[in-house]
Order: sequence, then C-alpha cells, then structure tokens
Amino acid sequence: MSILANATEFFEHLQQSKLLTDARFDSALETLGELCESDAMTVAKALVKAGILTRLQAQRLLEGRTRGFFINQYRIDEVLGSGGMGWAYIARDLKTGEEVALKLLCEQNSEDAGLVTRFRLEAEAGQRLRHHAIVRTREIGKSVGLYGQVHYMVMDLVRGVGIDEFVAIGGPIAWPLVCHIAQHIAAGLQHAHRNGLIHRDLKPSNVLVDESGNAHILDFGLAVASKSVLDDEYSLAMIFGQDCLGTADYIAPEQARDSFQVDRRADLYSLGATMYFMLTGKVLFPDCEKRSDKIEAHWNREPRPIGELVPGLPDGVARIVHTLLAKDREQRFATARDVAFALKPFAEPKRVTFDFKQILDRRSAIARQRERMWSERAKRAAAASGLSVCSVDSKATRPTQAQMETVIRKDTKLSKQVDGSKELPPTH
Repeated sequence: MSILANATEFFEHLQQSKLLTDARFDSALETLGELCESDAMTVAKALVKAGILTRLQAQRLLEGRTRGFFINQYRIDEVLGSGGMGWAYIARDLKTGEEVALKLLCEQNSEDAGLVTRFRLEAEAGQRLRHHAIVRTREIGKSVGLYGQVHYMVMDLVRGVGIDEFVAIGGPIAWPLVCHIAQHIAAGLQHAHRNGLIHRDLKPSNVLVDESGNAHILDFGLAVASKSVLDDEYSLAMIFGQDCLGTADYIAPEQARDSFQVDRRADLYSLGATMYFMLTGKVLFPDCEKRSDKIEAHWNREPRPIGELVPGLPDGVARIVHTLLAKDREQRFATARDVAFALKPFAEPKRVTFDFKQILDRRSAIARQRERMWSERAKRAAAASGLSVCSVDSKATRPTQAQMETVIRKDTKLSKQVDGSKELPPTH
C-alpha cells in the first residue's frame, strides 16, 4: 500500500477525516511549527508524539484513508485485536468521553448470515451477563460503511493480556496464580451457567488477565442458551459443520461429536484444557497438527500427566486439572462453583506486570499481517471470478472455522515477513 509523502496532502486528508475540530487543527499546526514544511511521515510522527493523533489514526491517514474513523458516536483510536470475523478497537465515546472496546464485523462479512448470527449471539449473550469475571457488552448496533452495513458491539475496555499472550511472552504461569485465574474463570462460568448460557469456546485467547491477576471472559459467540436458538445453531452448523463449533485444542469430547447436546460440563473440560496450557505452556496433544487428529485424541487419548511437566505442582491441583479433563462428563465436577471451591486453597493472587502499549503494538502488527493475507486472498478470488474486489462474495474469501480458531503456536508469534518499514514506530 502506498504511503503519502507530501505533508500538504497529509493535512488535507486530516481535515477530511474530521478527527480534529477546526480549532484543534489550527492548534496542531501551531504545535508543529516549522515541521509543517517536512514530509508526511515526519508530520505524522510529530502529531502522534504530541498526543494529537493516535498511531493507528496517523498510519491510516498516511495510507490515504479519510473515512472509517467513526462508528456512530464512537471514534476509533487504537487496534485492540483482530480475528477471523473482524477487528476490535479502543474507541472513545464522544458523548461521555469514556474509553470503550468496539468490536466490528468486517463489512465484507455483513451479508454473511452465519457470521452475522455468531456476532449477534456474542453480543446478546454479553448483554445478559453482569459479572466481574465477564467482559460486559453495553450495546449492539449497525452503521453504514463503504460496502454496506457495519455490525458492531460496544464492550467495557479491559486493559489486560490474553492468556495466550501471557504464556507466549513469559512461558508457563506459576501454579498459585493459575489457580487464582482459574477460580475467577470458574466464577464467571457459574454466573453464565446460572443464567442459562454455555460458552462452548473457552480457550486462552478468550480470557484476559488484568494487572491484578484477575480474569475476564470474552467471546460468547458460540454460546447456546435454549431451544429458541436452534435456528441460529443450524445456521452456524450449515456453514462451519456441526462438529466444528468450538476450538479443537480445547473442545470437550462430547461437544466435538455433537455440539447441540452439551451442558455446562463442556465448559469445565475447556477450563481444564486452559489450565493445562497455563501450567505447561503446551496444549493437551501438541503432536496433533490436524483438527481431526486433535478431536480423535480428546476422545481416545490421555494427555501427558501434568505432574510430569510441572515440577512441584501440588497433587491437589493436578487432581483438579485431570478431573476437569475426564472423558466422561459424569466424572468431571458437577458445577463451576464446585471447581472454584476446589481451587480456593491453592489460589494466590499476584500482580501481573506487562506493558499494555507493547501488547497493543504486537496485536496491531498481527492484525496488519492478517489484513494483508485476507486482501491478497480477496484479490485472487476477484481475479478468478472476473469481478472487482469489493463485489466478491465474502464466502469466497471467508476464513474457515479452523482459520477462525486461535492457534497458539502461530497467532501469538509475528511472522518474520511482517514488513514494518512503512509503519510508525512505537511511541513509548
């Protein structure tokens, strides 16, 4: 993608974007002084350093974009994360001045019934739940974008690190903190279960850990509540395959076989798999590469005993993990509350230290890598069909369920091919 070189063009794009009022624009020019005569990149860096623009805003302006900075009353400031369905941003509510998390379904997917259904299910489930261990959804809505409707949801902003990121950066987590995090997750699951919701996609990337070591559950996009959602279930199943509702490394055996006939104990199995990952830095069956092999292993193989991988792990903690991972759900804990009670003697809160700005920089680089990948896929599909990129049906370029899953080994590591030469450097 070409980058603006001329500062005059950059200022023109900045005015068109409406990111700054006329008064703030004039103030920005005064702040820049003689730098106004510099190149576009120098101007952009100076505005970011002065706190007038965010890094994301400056980068998009340099790429020649003047739209897409606002969704109704929300101004997009920074990338918060990305996935197969869309992007999440740190945004500012211009009515209240409050920072929020804004999650968008990609415009190209706005007419995709299955992805819209999953997105709506996630938002509606988040609106039903009010618990400190679950990220609250405040609002769900639609806006008009370049190619059609933009579906969005507004959530509380949690300045936390995903468990997958936590382990990727620092390795396995000490067992007292793991038990504390898992106790929080269990409390959140108990609240969801009591309100008739089964998560069905609990995994490290769907849990944020804040600086106090407390957990916050994300993404109820595969949550099932009652028979009233069966039509939505079949909509998802028709697209992704009935046995594909869930993430292979963390899916309960019975859910892999029949994702409709599950109960709360499916989430408890996923909690056990997540604890195993936190304690060891490994998924249950690291030798399995194919999804089908992973699912077969959940049914017919036992993971390596966790006590062999974690020296000094109390037998009581090992028993909790392996009870959660019982193949027969009747042999697991009956409720998430029982799990939280069992973890209590071993749980020890601990302050978690991380640089949230660096986390955001890392997520932004991953997001841009994904954006390039999907853009190239769309171009190839358009070339093959003889259509323009914008007119290509999203089904031609939509990620498969396997691609939508978080694969710890890949999604948490940046490709060496990521070209950062045209991107703004970190400002910290």
